[in-house]
Amino acid sequence: MLDRSIAPQAGEIRYSPIQEAEESRLKNNIPLFTINAGLQPVFKLELQVLAGIWYEPKQAISWLTAKMLLEGTKTRSGRDISSSFDRLGAFIEVSAGFDDISIAVFGVTKTFDEVVALLMEVLYESVFPQESIDRLKSLRKDQLRLNDQKNDMYASKKMREVLYGLDYPYGRALQMEQIDALTREDVVDYYENYLFNQPRIYLSGQIDSSMLAAVKANFSNIKTLDRGELRYERKSTQHDCYVERPDSLQTSIRLAWDIPNKGTEGYFDYLLANTFLGGYFGSRLMKNIREEKGYTYGISSYPIHLDHGSFGVISTDVKAEHAQDTLDEIKKEIDALQQHGVSDEEIEAVSNYLAGTFLAGINTPFQLMKMFQKVSDFGLGYDYYESYFEALKAIQSEDIRAAVGRYFDMDKVYTAIVGLKK
Repeated sequence: MLDRSIAPQAGEIRYSPIQEAEESRLKNNIPLFTINAGLQPVFKLELQVLAGIWYEPKQAISWLTAKMLLEGTKTRSGRDISSSFDRLGAFIEVSAGFDDISIAVFGVTKTFDEVVALLMEVLYESVFPQESIDRLKSLRKDQLRLNDQKNDMYASKKMREVLYGLDYPYGRALQMEQIDALTREDVVDYYENYLFNQPRIYLSGQIDSSMLAAVKANFSNIKTLDRGELRYERKSTQHDCYVERPDSLQTSIRLAWDIPNKGTEGYFDYLLANTFLGGYFGSRLMKNIREEKGYTYGISSYPIHLDHGSFGVISTDVKAEHAQDTLDEIKKEIDALQQHGVSDEEIEAVSNYLAGTFLAGINTPFQLMKMFQKVSDFGLGYDYYESYFEALKAIQSEDIRAAVGRYFDMDKVYTAIVGLKK
């Protein structure tokens, strides 16, 4: 009989190869990635296209075009589309990002053919009604106005501005008049000439041969585009931005650094150093600024990877009267890590945390596909994860000290602060 008063023996968490995505090609050369796994008869079908902000001829047009796909077809209104997915036990998510647009459908396998047929109707037969365009433009302006009033959202926007400059797609600040200027003709043009740029399809869940056949039959007729490699010159003219808001009770702080791209030399060094500093609940920054000082409910440090650049961020919202104190304490913790490194106990805690987090993230077929996308999007293979576990086993205090000095250099930091800086 199990004695629950005795803790089970702890052991080293080792890497074991995970189920890999299988690749095939449609007649029109679109790559199809599949993972057949899971105990439940469910699926996720995702179409990803390189048609995000990076490719826009006009700002906000990628977002507007993506959202308009669900606003009506030749035979259904936007409300009808939503209720039709509901009746099939499915739902659809459309999201537009800096680099790509994702159109993902989740459903049950027994209605797969009907769900795919409805998805194709959304993709091919959208009519882009003017009244929906007007409504979404108004919604986007309200959202922009509201976000700019929120210190945290505005600080994140200003952080990208100082990192990349206003002429770079990742740093551009959207203006109300740019939303007003968008027309139905702009939406139709983006749909026809930009949307289906270099598409990729991901199918995961309980998958059988008939489902694969349905995907290939339907998506092989997509007219694909290739917009080529677009290049922009990064022109950051400042390293610091402070927006004073005297009535703010909280101040939002964003510190950012350029970091190595995922899979390149030095990336694992950054990732591990970042975890010790602010990358998990037991990090140095959380213990100091949240638990000991009580300046904030939370502070975190994390990498952001985009197709054309990577940067690391320290992010927090603090009581306004402690903004400068917080900045001082962040610098203090960076200096302490650089000078003294980390203890054996911290190394064990972080190594176990990161290994356990990895294992917790591969429990479902959808998670397995996400793990594939996280490496595939950057031209990497599954050996990345094996190398990751090797890096966890090889953590040394001296390496952390060196990485903090290299990737958290306060002389190279980009700073955005919104609120009061006392």
